[in-house]
Amino acid sequence: MRDTTAGAVMIRAAEACDVSAMAAIRALEWETQAYWERRIGNYVRGEIGAQQALQGHAAAFVAVREGTVIGFIAGHRTTRHGCQGELEWIDVVAAHRRQGIAGQMIVKLAGWFVEQEALRVCIDVKPENTAARGL
Repeated sequence: MRDTTAGAVMIRAAEACDVSAMAAIRALEWETQAYWERRIGNYVRGEIGAQQALQGHAAAFVAVREGTVIGFIAGHRTTRHGCQGELEWIDVVAAHRRQGIAGQMIVKLAGWFVEQEALRVCIDVKPENTAARGL
């Protein structure tokens, strides 16, 4: 197993300049980079298209190690399923998984949800996604 622990990870708010890197990470799992640049770009600009999302009430954070985006998380305020918030996406590049990065990102997004007074948060995970269910 390759050592990928070099360099501290910083979790910060996503910016427009991060969209391409976020889309590239998402495209490794599903769809194309162009598809994700459109979706994630809209999300970062607050133009989210998620079901029953409250427009303008979204947050996205990136995990950065040595100047490179290695993961991201996004969530928004919602009324869907009786929730006040919803985790939309969470992704970490495969080489950087199992190092606590996803957990750090969840803590950051959870803090945002608390600031928004969104205390009931929904997460949609496919039953076969054992990694996400374990997290």
